[in-house]
Amino acid sequence: MPIVHTKTELSAPRGRLRLDIMNALEELTGEEEMGNCPSFVLSIDSEKAEEFSSETAASELIGTLTGKIKRTAKIVCNNMSMATYQRFLAATSETVTQSSAPVTGELRKVVPGKIYQLGQTTANPIGVRNVTAVTVKSEDGTTPYEPGEDFNVDPETGAVQIVAGGGITAGNVQFGYTPVAGTYQRLKTGGNTTFLAAIRVVADNASGSNKDWYMPRVNVTPSGELPIVSADVEFVKVEFDIDVLKPANAEAVYVGGRPVA
Repeated sequence: MPIVHTKTELSAPRGRLRLDIMNALEELTGEEEMGNCPSFVLSIDSEKAEEFSSETAASELIGTLTGKIKRTAKIVCNNMSMATYQRFLAATSETVTQSSAPVTGELRKVVPGKIYQLGQTTANPIGVRNVTAVTVKSEDGTTPYEPGEDFNVDPETGAVQIVAGGGITAGNVQFGYTPVAGTYQRLKTGGNTTFLAAIRVVADNASGSNKDWYMPRVNVTPSGELPIVSADVEFVKVEFDIDVLKPANAEAVYVGGRPVA
């Protein structure tokens, strides 16, 4: 019989990335999909010691010793959800509840021509959004000012612009408004810059057999730029640098095929 040659399997890798972020006790909390990640590349760097012969005129290599192996990866993600922003900023997430209770007498110092955010406090630096019935009065509350003439309002963002040349002069005024009741997610950064997690890739290759990947312990570090305002005609994407770590009771990387009946 003729020799049976090895068939070359070409691969066009595709798949869904799942991130399982560890809590403060380094316990896994459950996997969540990262969304579209057009690139996840694994790199391996080995440090070797080399020994050369001193017994011949040409000193030749007679032995090598691999002393260190470092596995790293880079993820590029363009699913710009709040979860991705949270991961990139290494931020904490909290749910903010906005009450519909009317607000009166919110005293602010204003200057004509400038814009002021309603409801902005130390506890709520973003301020309130989605407001109705916005009023501006004099400091003592006796003189109401006219919308469209003395001030302009963006109800969706909760911003008030004091019209230059209108009836409001520099000094204190009273704002009044009614917020629309609701909740929203708010992120805030802290002292963290990295976090521990596990990564799973569920393959759905365009070419080649599907091979699923699992890394049970990785250190994730956001890197690179995050466009916040841009004139470029392209979608935003962010990058994460990954240090692939070896757990105490597991291996650093697992690759698995699919069972065949």
